[in-house]
Amino acid sequence: MQKLFNVLFIAVTIACIACQPDAENHDSAEETIANENSEPVSLPADVLAVTKPLIAGELYSEPDFNSPTLAYFDTAQQVHLLDTADALFVKVRIGKNAETYTGYISKAILPEQL
Repeated sequence: MQKLFNVLFIAVTIACIACQPDAENHDSAEETIANENSEPVSLPADVLAVTKPLIAGELYSEPDFNSPTLAYFDTAQQVHLLDTADALFVKVRIGKNAETYTGYISKAILPEQL
């Protein structure tokens, strides 16, 4: 089972690297999201960027694959990136069923290298 996980992790990492946009065309300092009226809305001060995961997954309570799962998410959900300091995980905030969850997801399932 561990070997399967390792192979999947490597495959997802390679796919993420291949799908990265050019760093020159990305300006995270002025990231905005659009509301229902297509008007730009500034991000909260603690949010570094907003993205969608490449695959569905779990939001963990700690930066560890063995920690308890707080919520499940899919590729249609936006995730607010809060902290990218960990080598394997990124701290995110997601909204689901009118609730907000803050936890950790694997960096490998995000479309951009952080």
